[in-house]
Amino acid sequence: MAFKSVLRRSALVTVSAASAVALAACGAGQISQTANQHPAVDGAMNGGEDAAGKGAENTNSALGFVNIRDAHILVDPEAGTAGLKFSASNQQRAAESVYTLKSVTVEGIGEVELKKVAETPSFAKAAKGENSLPRECQIVAGPKSVIDPLAKTAKDNTGCIAYYTNELDPSTLVGDKSSAAGQNREATFEFTDPQGQTNTYDLDITISADILEAGAPNRGADGMIESK
Repeated sequence: MAFKSVLRRSALVTVSAASAVALAACGAGQISQTANQHPAVDGAMNGGEDAAGKGAENTNSALGFVNIRDAHILVDPEAGTAGLKFSASNQQRAAESVYTLKSVTVEGIGEVELKKVAETPSFAKAAKGENSLPRECQIVAGPKSVIDPLAKTAKDNTGCIAYYTNELDPSTLVGDKSSAAGQNREATFEFTDPQGQTNTYDLDITISADILEAGAPNRGADGMIESK
């Protein structure tokens, strides 16, 4: 009986050790699977094959250093307004590598008119001309409702950021009783790189409805937002 008891205890120890190893391996696998995942954002980004953009010969070594993130169109059917929201950053390592944002066009709308409303002290110091994007700096754009609160804090912000507002033609995105929310449009971002060549980035961006403040909308019995 004593010998059988020893065997049972040995078997339990072996199973416990194997379980611990399996759990450790599972944990390590989970870490490796999530280590390279991007954080969730509402809009499109120029990742994968789109990261390099397109140049005149598509062989320019500077291609791919402009990262576009969170690109989407915000519409407010109630207010009848719309705007393009995105951020663009220059990730070149060379100190004098300054890009310039030349234009942004959206399918069915045309060129987006961007208006700079504020910049942080670091951006003002590093900027080289109109709509420039210095190394390790950002252009953050969006409708006034999104950008104005950020612009008010620009002077105290230690980052290198320029803030732009824009307003899209609501007739192409907002109807009398419905919007184009959920649809996609192609957007083209055009930059001039430090060598003076044109780089373009094409993204399929989503049209998103504005996220209303909790308790702000009044809904009727049918669940639809009631007009004031």
